[in-house]
Amino acid sequence: MSLRTIAQIALLCVLLLWGTTEPLAAQDTPADPPPLSVQVTFAGYTLIPEQSEDGQPVLDEDGQPVMTRLPLEDSVITPGDQVLYVITLDNPMPEPAMGLSVGAQISASLRLDPFSITGPENLGIEWADEENPTNFRPFFNEIEGQDTIAADLDTLRALRLTLPELRPEAQISIEYTATLR
Repeated sequence: MSLRTIAQIALLCVLLLWGTTEPLAAQDTPADPPPLSVQVTFAGYTLIPEQSEDGQPVLDEDGQPVMTRLPLEDSVITPGDQVLYVITLDNPMPEPAMGLSVGAQISASLRLDPFSITGPENLGIEWADEENPTNFRPFFNEIEGQDTIAADLDTLRALRLTLPELRPEAQISIEYTATLR
């Protein structure tokens, strides 16, 4: 199974688990009525190191390589490559959206980087595995004031991301990376 197929399956799963989404309106059709619900978009990219004119990697102020996003459909992915997933939630309504939940499938050919998950401060993260795909458990446990990873990264196959509220006319993004095994 190609990584493009994996990304398309993950997108389908996100949209199916969301349940109340509508596709984004085309940008060139201003006559369309405004959306009536929260919109969800899902994008995938490979991360490739940016290079200077002489072929050397460009480094940031911490000495880390600067990474460029290349859309999955334009990518050739090999084991060890990183894939960045971006889920965007947009609430075009004048009222807050409450109790939002988004699901994302993680293929067995990918290993999630648990420290790469970014999103709003109040984002809830749960995980499920192949043996219990509907049994979502907390991704992190707090032990002695420190968050520790509770998820088994080798068997993790799904994420459930919850957001108690999305303010009116607000947009947020949730990002995470995974490495092709």
